[in-house]
Amino acid sequence: MKNFTLIQWVVILILALLTALEPLSIDLYLPGFIQIADAFNTPINNVQISLSTFLGGFAIGQLIWGPLADKFGRKKPILMSLAIFIVASVACIYAQTVEQLWVIRFVQAIGGCGGVVIARAVVTDYFDKSDTLKIFSLLALIMGIAPIIAPIAGNGILRLFSWEALFAVLVILGIIMFLFTMFALPETHKPRLVPENSKTNVFRDYISILRVKKFFIYSLIAGIANGALMIYVANGPFLIMEYGKLSNNAFSVIFAINAFGLMLASYLTSYLQKSIPVNKLVKLSIIFMFFISAVLLVLMWMNANIYLILFALFFYIFPIGILFPTTTELAITPFVNNSGTASALFGSIQLLVAFICSIVSNALSNGSVETVGISFFLCCLFAFTVIFVRIDERKKLSTVNKPQVNG
Repeated sequence: MKNFTLIQWVVILILALLTALEPLSIDLYLPGFIQIADAFNTPINNVQISLSTFLGGFAIGQLIWGPLADKFGRKKPILMSLAIFIVASVACIYAQTVEQLWVIRFVQAIGGCGGVVIARAVVTDYFDKSDTLKIFSLLALIMGIAPIIAPIAGNGILRLFSWEALFAVLVILGIIMFLFTMFALPETHKPRLVPENSKTNVFRDYISILRVKKFFIYSLIAGIANGALMIYVANGPFLIMEYGKLSNNAFSVIFAINAFGLMLASYLTSYLQKSIPVNKLVKLSIIFMFFISAVLLVLMWMNANIYLILFALFFYIFPIGILFPTTTELAITPFVNNSGTASALFGSIQLLVAFICSIVSNALSNGSVETVGISFFLCCLFAFTVIFVRIDERKKLSTVNKPQVNG
């Protein structure tokens, strides 16, 4: 790993915190699902819908923040998004029904996604192109700490306080990130100056980016990988605590082990890419996931021992840690001046596909472990099909920077 300057490390830390906001917002409240369901007198699957609405808000919100970051610079939109996140997190504490929680979590996601989408753009602004995969891998590595800490912290909070305290912690985290961004993050992109006789057409910018086949394919693969991870996250409490009859503490440990696998895979990516082309790393990871998903489906169909299932599940989650930085690198780095818009569209596709995966998984669910295995397998079957779509690397990405004409 290259030796970065102190200022660069500070920027990396802030970007990692902003990127970690998504898993923190998801994993921290997972141990509270049962308490929340009891408080609202509703089945636990209704509480799971709040996770789906959060993903939907993340998908839609990114389309807003990306163009704003290209037009007005990176820092101000991040601060605005964090302010919305903080207010929505406070509102979650005072939700009276599960339906209110669905709506508020949607708004919370719209605020929280700003820092995530703009952080990817800052990487392309601030660091050399030769270092971007290293940074994306490092961000994924640091972000992997969040799923380790969050469920354990969530359990500890629930032992002392009620479920509302989980969202109070998100309020505090939002305020900390707001202050870090305000005082320590440099502005890495000058606001776009639009000539008086020119009008910015965000829709046309998005269409132009979508026409780049390489961008669309790798965004889609990133979404499928994220969808597989979200299915695991949403079904984790059922799989581990209900089907496996394991304790809350065991649930936290298992999540920590799988998160460590994600971190390890992300760490290894920067070394693997030295000997294996990045696009081949993506293909090999998906092929491996497809094989493991078939094994998982068989094990779940046979109602196998929970420890056998968890062993296979670790190797199912592991390659996702490779797919996150590699697909981000392949999809976004070709875009230079409009990286905020490209990052927004990438993140929106990623979260939208994950949202669809979680909705389909929820629809398939009938309270049996077999349907969880089917959901895992279908995700990998989709990804396995997508990787055979030919991407003509010989074509110059002449359309990549077309949206820049508006700037």
